[in-house]
Amino acid sequence: MQVNSSLASLAAKALAESLDLGTMTMVARMLIQSYDINRSTGFPENIPVPRKNAAQQIVADIKKAKLFLQLIQHLIDIHSNGYMGRKYPIKYLRQIIMEMREQGIIYDQENKIFVEDPAVRRTRNWGALMDDEDYTFAFLRLDIVGNTALVRKYSEDIIQSTYGDLRSMVQSAIDKRNGRIWNWEGDGGLVAFFFSNKNLYATVSGMDIVHRLFLYNQLQCRLDKPLGVRLAVHGGRMSYSDNEEELKRSDVIKKVMDIESKFTNPNTLTISDAVATTLDKNIMDAFHPVKVDDRTNYFNYGLRWEQ
Repeated sequence: MQVNSSLASLAAKALAESLDLGTMTMVARMLIQSYDINRSTGFPENIPVPRKNAAQQIVADIKKAKLFLQLIQHLIDIHSNGYMGRKYPIKYLRQIIMEMREQGIIYDQENKIFVEDPAVRRTRNWGALMDDEDYTFAFLRLDIVGNTALVRKYSEDIIQSTYGDLRSMVQSAIDKRNGRIWNWEGDGGLVAFFFSNKNLYATVSGMDIVHRLFLYNQLQCRLDKPLGVRLAVHGGRMSYSDNEEELKRSDVIKKVMDIESKFTNPNTLTISDAVATTLDKNIMDAFHPVKVDDRTNYFNYGLRWEQ
C-alpha cells in the first residue's frame, strides 16, 4: 500500500493527540524491536522528545519499514481494548479507516487486519499477509486426471482451450468467495481461503466446480470423453511465504495434495475430517464417508444419479 502524505499526517496526529510519549514508543516497539525515539529524532537522551515530533518520526519510520497497516491495526486494538490496563481512545481512527478504504484497503473485523478490497484489486496475499507469519487457511486442491495421456492424445490448441476453460471455471467459483490461486500449473492448482468461514468457502467452491464440470462435460467439452478433475479441501495453520517452494513444504498443503491424489475419484470433492467438523449438517448430508483408517474418515461429494 502506498501511504500518501495526507494519511501519514493523519496517523501522526492520532498518535500525538491520543498517546503519551512512553506509550507511543511502546507501540513503535511492537513493530520495530528496540526502537529508540531519541536516536531516531536526534534529540539527546536527557531531553524529552516533543510528542508531535515523536509521532511524526514514528510514522515515518514505520512507513519506511512497510509496517503502516500493522500500526493502524495496533491503534484499533488499543482503542477497543486499551493498553496495559488503561483506556486510550484513539482520535481520527474513523477518518484514517475511511481514507484507507478510498485507496482500496478495508479492515477485516474477524481477522483484525487490513486487507485489499476485492472490488479494487486481487493479489495473492490479499495485500496483508507477511512472510514467516503464521495464519490459518483453508485450501482447495484440484488436479486433472490423466494429464500426460491427454497432452499426448490431443492437439495443443485443444489442450490449451480445455485447460483454459477449467481455469475460468475455478476463477469464477472462487472469486465470489474471496479465494486466491496460489499455484497453477496448467493441469491443476492450489487455491487458498483466508477470510470469514474459510472452510465453508473452500468446500462450497469445490462443490460449485463439480457442478460446473458436469455441465461443461455435457455441453462444451472438446475431448471425446469427460474432462476428469479431482478436488480436495483441507485447512490448518501454517507460515505464509511468497516463495512457492517453501509453501509446498507445509504439512497442511502436503495433506490436501495427499487427499486429492489418494482418496478422490474423478469429478468429485473430498474434504478432510478437520474441515468436516466445522461444517453445518445441511452441507455434510450431501457427503458420504471415505475410510482412511480405523480412526479416520474423510468425506466425498459428487453428483450421483438417483436409483
